[in-house]
Amino acid sequence: MLKRLSPWLLALALPVGALFTTPAKAANFVSLTYGPFQRSFPMSELEEFVSTQEATGELRALMRFVPKDDQAKLLEFLGMRLPFNVVQTDKILASPIGKDLLKQFSQVTIRRDKAGEVALRGAMLTAAASPEGLSMMSFLKNYPAETINLDLRKLNQMLKKQDGIMSMLGKLRP
Repeated sequence: MLKRLSPWLLALALPVGALFTTPAKAANFVSLTYGPFQRSFPMSELEEFVSTQEATGELRALMRFVPKDDQAKLLEFLGMRLPFNVVQTDKILASPIGKDLLKQFSQVTIRRDKAGEVALRGAMLTAAASPEGLSMMSFLKNYPAETINLDLRKLNQMLKKQDGIMSMLGKLRP
């Protein structure tokens, strides 16, 4: 009798479970750490910066310290779209290059738990499946935490490496 009831119980349990689960968080804030210094700003300010090329609020205060050339590079980087759908992104992240990318990027994100690579993978897959597609902004907006914390020293070190992130990205093809 239990065998006959179990499909029905499962069919009833799934919708009820969906009603009581909380949605996954998405990043609403960006926090930048450089040694002992930390500054945070709302994701909406970063979105506005990308769309209008004008920084506002806390982001404006931070951008005063960034040379104009670097601001232009940042805008280009944030606006860059990658031509990968969710299936292609999943395959790339499962490849040796993708696993290495996740490992390197997880060193840049600051988390209390040890889920850095899993969080990055989830954000990239969710971004790739989003209507706007895979971009740095969609990745940041889909990061599964209220705040995405980035260690700028580690990011700078990673980007300066001989076999850094940009050379890895250049090897990726859809």
